[in-house]
Amino acid sequence: MQTPILQSERFYCTNLNSSASDKEDIDKFTIDRDEGAGLLNYLQNYALKEEQLGIMRTYIVRDKKTSETVGYFSLKSGLISINERIIEVKDESTGERKNETTFDTIPGIELANFAINSSFIHNHSELKGIGIIIFNKFILPIVRHVSEYIGVKILYIFALPEESLIKSYHERYGFDRLGDPYEDELHKRVKPFYDRSCTFMFLNL
Repeated sequence: MQTPILQSERFYCTNLNSSASDKEDIDKFTIDRDEGAGLLNYLQNYALKEEQLGIMRTYIVRDKKTSETVGYFSLKSGLISINERIIEVKDESTGERKNETTFDTIPGIELANFAINSSFIHNHSELKGIGIIIFNKFILPIVRHVSEYIGVKILYIFALPEESLIKSYHERYGFDRLGDPYEDELHKRVKPFYDRSCTFMFLNL
């Protein structure tokens, strides 16, 4: 057992690494829902590489009692832009005035990936609210710890465009949407290509 970064009464989490046990765990990870294919593909084919490059930090959550893989999540630093507006600026060298588009930025951390292992769910149908436990016991504490050292105002996600999922992130996890027209403006500026069909949501810290 690796030294836990954090632990709850039942679970613990560690950083993903290149050990044989981690590779075996991610190879056995399953996600039943078709829309989770991208999350599974990231974990099995890109997570370790991006971990080593420092692009993303991925965490594996395991069961203390059985050592089964419960879920995983990935975090990376980022920012969002809001309040797009046109301002008039003066070119100091020519004196010419012209209009420019500007906006404000807010520092944040992106919850880029978050998935529960379907195999674990099938084996432990008596356990409820696993996602909430991981979010409250592992994701939020890591984010808040980082915020003690650098400026972080929000935790944000690009959620799959499913009403049930978006509703769950809002009601169970506390994420909100910007609403029109701010959401459309933000999507044009900062939404990654691989999240092009997703919806921005945020949680104030």
